[in-house]
Amino acid sequence: MTINEIIQQNEELQLRYARALNTIAALERKIAKLQRENEELKSENEKLRRQRNILLRGMQIALQISSKEKQDLHLKMIIERIRRETGEFKGESNGRSG
Repeated sequence: MTINEIIQQNEELQLRYARALNTIAALERKIAKLQRENEELKSENEKLRRQRNILLRGMQIALQISSKEKQDLHLKMIIERIRRETGEFKGESNGRSG
């Protein structure tokens, strides 16, 4: 192997090394972004769990209420509680009964 070949091979290896470092940096940025997104999704998931639990408890209680009007009132109160606590529940009553 001549000196020129060694120099050329060294330059190619340096170029490959630089590309590898760029790839690693890009992957690290992607990982950081995914970790942030994951934390946001965990937070959103927890909010949705709380809403679901409130609704489930409310429905269980509503099923024990004999009066249809009192059931409706109870469920409306549950929806209002979710609105107050989370500020995210945007569901509207559709006025249907039954």
